[in-house]
Amino acid sequence: MATSTGAGLGNLFGQGLLLAGRNLRLNSTADTVSTMVVFPVVFVLGFLALFRNLLRTHGVDYAQFLPPAIVVQWMFSVAITAAFFFASDRRNGMLARYRSLAISRGAVVVGRMAADSARALLAIVVIVLTGYAVGFRFQAGPAAALGFVVLAVGFALAVSAGTSALGLVSRDPEAVSSTLHVIYLPLLMISSAFVPADAFPAWIEPFVRHQPVTAVLDALRALADGGPTAGPVLKAVAWLAGLLAVFSAAAVQAFRRAA
Repeated sequence: MATSTGAGLGNLFGQGLLLAGRNLRLNSTADTVSTMVVFPVVFVLGFLALFRNLLRTHGVDYAQFLPPAIVVQWMFSVAITAAFFFASDRRNGMLARYRSLAISRGAVVVGRMAADSARALLAIVVIVLTGYAVGFRFQAGPAAALGFVVLAVGFALAVSAGTSALGLVSRDPEAVSSTLHVIYLPLLMISSAFVPADAFPAWIEPFVRHQPVTAVLDALRALADGGPTAGPVLKAVAWLAGLLAVFSAAAVQAFRRAA
């Protein structure tokens, strides 16, 4: 029985890695490279040029404050790309073909998650290196830096579960991408991504402070700055666990119905 289970897991992850390679090859276009490499650099430098001096007058070191926001922004980009390619696979019949092949259906999910994780890691590396060039630092050592990366990738995968559910029920990748941008931009802008929460009007500040994007941002900044980390990280993990549970259930149902 143990051997059978081991073989099953071996097939699942072996097939998943093959599909991850296929997903990464599809993503390896000039547009994707610019999205994951060039644009994050432009956003870091651009926002610094716009807001660094302004926020300095309010006691905010913007070179330290900004990179986690750009990381979260690009984790959203990873999640939107997952939806785009699931919708593309449904439209071109690839999902139906997967059903006809002798592969684990779980391998499709593993393959997507592995590809998304690789793209998320690439974006994080680019953003952190750019941040280091302008003054960003991990001030609590390697363990906190690793926690920063794990939390950021976890956020990307949790959101990807939700976006994938939408992608799996659509045959229009462009429409899915447009819809998700409309959803994520307000969540990002009405958070502590680019300015502290107390910079918002009093009537909306409670929402800014307690929404999940701000929770993840607070945890990432705590891990980078070396401040108290237990509270912010536990709050972020609780949000991600809840979102992952809901979004994964939706994605499983959508995958079962996709043809």
